[in-house]
Amino acid sequence: MRFVIKHEIRGRIRVHVLQKRMTYEQADILQYYLLCNESVKLAKVYDRTCDAVINYTGDRKEVIRLLQE
Repeated sequence: MRFVIKHEIRGRIRVHVLQKRMTYEQADILQYYLLCNESVKLAKVYDRTCDAVINYTGDRKEVIRLLQE
């Protein structure tokens, strides 16, 4: 998936998915995919802005790899 990191602090990252619109189904699938990883503690996906906020513990590289798949 193509995305841009909009904001980042330790344990939290906000990304913008590079597409015009996101359907409810796509947002739900992305949120479920993120929450299935044990290092992700909270994930919120906003369908109107195509943004996702991810709270995580552990390594930042693992979250980035998760988003790239």
